[in-house]
Amino acid sequence: MVTFERGQKQELNDLLREAEKFHGHLGPFLVIGVKMSLIGIRELDLKENDRRLRVTAMLKNRTPFSCILDGIQVVTKCTMGNKKLRLRNDFSQIEAKFKLKNGEKEVNVLVNPATFEELKTQLLAEDASPEEVRKLAHAVASMPEEKLFIIRRR
Repeated sequence: MVTFERGQKQELNDLLREAEKFHGHLGPFLVIGVKMSLIGIRELDLKENDRRLRVTAMLKNRTPFSCILDGIQVVTKCTMGNKKLRLRNDFSQIEAKFKLKNGEKEVNVLVNPATFEELKTQLLAEDASPEEVRKLAHAVASMPEEKLFIIRRR
């Protein structure tokens, strides 16, 4: 479990700013991608920009779900272009598999379906103002890891 102490909270805030700049705005799905990537890196005990990391995102390939991909790319440096990020389309849940190239270690991080269901109407509201989207992004950013995600280690 990650408790965001001062240094970790600052790291999250820095990454969220970087992701926002890359993506164009701050939204809850971008935050989900950032947070799940931090968990994947932590669980695999990797250092920044480890070339062995591979990520498979399992989610619907449409906005707002696809915004998760930008969060993953910013944190992990795994991209579609460098072939270290793969997308498996049209899943009923939101999940990312983080593994080492050699396949020795693997961790799956999925959005807790119960939490997603609680937030679904807010997360998928098409008429939300930019301020409401940003507020929801901050709420997701401050949500405890154990409420937002289910972690499966292999």
